[in-house]
Amino acid sequence: MRSLINRYHPITGDPFLRDDSYWELMPCEALKPYIRCFWGTLRPLEPKVSDKPSLPGLVIPDTCMDIIFDINYSKNNYAATFCTLDEHSYRTGCQPCTETTGTFGIRFYAWTASLFADLDFRGLKNQAMPADVPFKQLTAQLAPLLFDEPSLAGKAAVAEAYFLSVLEGIHPDHNLLNAVHYLLQTDGRARISGLCDYTTLSPRTLERLFQRHMGISPKSFASLARYQLLWQDVAVHATLHLLDAVEKYGYTDQAHLLNDFKRRHLMTPAEALHYARR
Repeated sequence: MRSLINRYHPITGDPFLRDDSYWELMPCEALKPYIRCFWGTLRPLEPKVSDKPSLPGLVIPDTCMDIIFDINYSKNNYAATFCTLDEHSYRTGCQPCTETTGTFGIRFYAWTASLFADLDFRGLKNQAMPADVPFKQLTAQLAPLLFDEPSLAGKAAVAEAYFLSVLEGIHPDHNLLNAVHYLLQTDGRARISGLCDYTTLSPRTLERLFQRHMGISPKSFASLARYQLLWQDVAVHATLHLLDAVEKYGYTDQAHLLNDFKRRHLMTPAEALHYARR
């Protein structure tokens, strides 16, 4: 599993955002193969009145799944939401808050969230649901402890302690890991026939495997991984030439690349980079 995270670093549509309302913390070494990051508000956010309208957010297909705890300190309650894999981007809005709130998120890789769930993910994609549906035990044990830790670092430490306590009982499916490794190694360009040869699994077995753990097909995951790898190149390497990307990721031409990227991201690569650096 460690070879996967050494090669693949999924990013959001706002990869450079770091402020009181959003920060990312890396997990400890033992949890890095399972958890992409912990994220959320650095501390509880007090009610704030502003004349400026908040900018809409952008959630992109980052090939990750999140459990999000929205905590209301004024009312002493919380809501826990599980976000499955998304295949397309969508915009989010921010409502003015009149209460003291905080957010804590746990971001899993696409192939690891199911390891901590109480049910499989068949049919679960492009949606958000109460986290206690697939993560009843995790939510019941972890959520009450988050109230006692006001800081993001404190919440992350509580979450780490929980995951380390259950890690011994976690058994990854090596067939799935081999398949994901191959798809990432080929930048999402691999054909299913090549994936079958590499894993010595039939198309039907691979389909069941990916549906059970991710809620999508191997072909869909490959397409999402190709888009995400392209976005990483765009965001990190501002001098990336589209012709080079066309060849690297196996697109027919520039128009094919631009159309596929905009279908996933709602923007062209140039617009996406401008948004991320705004």
